Amino acid sequence: MKNVEIKLSKTVKGENGKNVRQETGVVLSVPVFTSSELFDHSSEAAAWVEAAIEAATLAKARNVGTQADVATTIEQLIAKAERSGEALKLFAAFGRDFAEFLTKHAADKKQAVRDTLVAMARNKNILATSNEVRKQALATQLEAFAEVMTEEQEAAYEAILLNLISLCNGEAVEDADFE
Repeated sequence: MKNVEIKLSKTVKGENGKNVRQETGVVLSVPVFTSSELFDHSSEAAAWVEAAIEAATLAKARNVGTQADVATTIEQLIAKAERSGEALKLFAAFGRDFAEFLTKHAADKKQAVRDTLVAMARNKNILATSNEVRKQALATQLEAFAEVMTEEQEAAYEAILLNLISLCNGEAVEDADFE
């Protein structure tokens, strides 16, 4: 086991109005157990390790988005992800292109409706809390966008589109389900 100290921080508005991280002054000493220690401790600890590995593996697979990019070897699984910001740039470009598509091809819709559809496509939290009518409207517009995309856009946005359409067509959660 080793102890790792972490300094807690919070997000605050900076002088220029942008969010910045600011240390809170709280430092935690966190014990980090090795996998050997956990496996030797108990079957419950071993099960916890396996569940953590499964969760990390599934999260990594969700982030790559296509079957071809899913890790199939331990080497691929443990390889460090390259953090170039390209995924964020690609998602921003998708948002701009989708908004432009709506302006041209959904001109009959109110601007507020087009803005809402773009916001849903850009933010999974907004999409997740949207009602089924709005989700189906977004899915319809995304499918129409897919039909008129250039080959370059199709290659770049395929995983984003498939993920969004899948989220739109997911199982509905009704208020009665919470009772």
